[in-house]
Amino acid sequence: MGDTKLCLVLFSCLALAYAQDSPVGQPACLLAKRYKTLHKYEYQYEAESLNAITGATQLRNGPKVSCKVEIEVPQSCNYILRTTGCSLSEVVDTDAEGNPVFGPAAGSDAFVAAMEKYPLKVVVEGVYDVKLYPEEDEPMTILNIKRGIVSALAVPLLEEDKNKRLPTVHGMCKTIYSVNAREDIATDITLTRDLSRCDNFIPQRAHTSPLALISGMHYPLAQLIRSSQTCNYKFDNENKHMTSGACTENHILVPFSHNGQYGVTNVGKQSFSLLEVSAYNERVFDNNEANLKGLAMEADEDKSVVQNKEAALAVLRELATLSQSNNGENRAHLFQKLVSMVRGMKQETLSPAVPEAFEISGPLTYQVLAQCGTPECSSALMQILRTFDTSAVEVDAAVFTMGLLPNPSALLVNDMLAMAQYKQSKPIMYALSNAVKRFYKAEGKLTPEIHAVAEFMAAQLGDCSGDQEHIFMSLRVIGNMAAAMGAASPALRTAVIQCVNQPAATLEVQQAAIQAYRQTPVPEEASQTRNHSLVETKSSNTMRT
Repeated sequence: MGDTKLCLVLFSCLALAYAQDSPVGQPACLLAKRYKTLHKYEYQYEAESLNAITGATQLRNGPKVSCKVEIEVPQSCNYILRTTGCSLSEVVDTDAEGNPVFGPAAGSDAFVAAMEKYPLKVVVEGVYDVKLYPEEDEPMTILNIKRGIVSALAVPLLEEDKNKRLPTVHGMCKTIYSVNAREDIATDITLTRDLSRCDNFIPQRAHTSPLALISGMHYPLAQLIRSSQTCNYKFDNENKHMTSGACTENHILVPFSHNGQYGVTNVGKQSFSLLEVSAYNERVFDNNEANLKGLAMEADEDKSVVQNKEAALAVLRELATLSQSNNGENRAHLFQKLVSMVRGMKQETLSPAVPEAFEISGPLTYQVLAQCGTPECSSALMQILRTFDTSAVEVDAAVFTMGLLPNPSALLVNDMLAMAQYKQSKPIMYALSNAVKRFYKAEGKLTPEIHAVAEFMAAQLGDCSGDQEHIFMSLRVIGNMAAAMGAASPALRTAVIQCVNQPAATLEVQQAAIQAYRQTPVPEEASQTRNHSLVETKSSNTMRT
């Protein structure tokens, strides 16, 4: 009996320790050994990014950031990142030795306030699966800076295998480790990466005309940049946390470069030094699942700070006057200026400006919006097309073309849905499905826009006893975006099955429903087996009939 009681006590202690280190439902992560539960780690953080023409001049320019970074660990593998006491400076001069001299940067106060306003929730699963949960109104620029901090701090315990592919702000990167010193653990390590080969290493994308014969050049242009990263970390042998770290990134534009080091370059540096480790007693960790983000850097919204539609309308009036006169030397310059201004407009500014622009010049408004290329401009074009008669074939042609645009946005999906609600022609319905399919693949998750499309498609089917030609087309459209629809709406899957079993449905509709269902993923295996059997039985009966 005594042995039994002792075993129970030991088991209870082990279970308690496990519960503290790895909560129920929370998979263990290697980073948990670096940053332990109910502790707070404080670091002094500095980062700079300097541009130069190496070998031609000693001049440098670029920003420098300094912050105190706090990592709170309320639960195992769950972290809260806070950045306080920040400062922002920029290069203002160069000393006699060629070193940059920094001074306060314009807008420093706003930057400091933005960095300190919100904490960033971070969840790490497995070896190094990092999920970020920022606040909804966190600016993308600030989030990208915090991504860089997380990427530099999240170094898991070394395993035996080398050349790991780990996520960074540049995507998944092959990482090579070397151990410089070892006690019970590796206490001094160096890691190197060829950032040019990371799977998300592309320049920030700029909007270009969708009518351009050659577009998407930001992807091949990425191959003209060579980038590498070297990091050195030191760790506490007993507690395993990081005591200091330093990373250097070197970027060089390959054309016109020499020996891989002279030419147009950018050098980025990050450094950490441990200030304090203290107890942390808060156990609550609430994260907004709807605002899940990855670690890879995202492009910031390139919109004008000052939204002024009157300035754009004034340029349009001047351009319309030149178009009607013989003196049109400034036409190209004004048109480019107008396109640039429109690209900087947010939807709430551009949308009410469109009717006024049409009163000034309809043809010029069309040309500007077609050349613009932003989601807001595409939305404005849709806004115009919805004023056309539903029988106009040019509406079908224009919408179908827009549905083929690469990298569709949430705004485009919303506009495609609004257009499909306005007119359910075959080109428009397929344009909607093409946009949803690309958008879901790019996002990798469900969004409110996709849920809205699933509800709309379920309404189009009804009980499948209505217009058989329209229902047949709707089923084919659902099949075209089956991955998104199946994940978004169990009710839609049920509606598709109802089409198979509907006595009033034609043979073509039943077959289209079977095809759409087979293309639609079903999360529950048991339900999938049962429903597939139902589909196959109904299919056999239908074919015999």
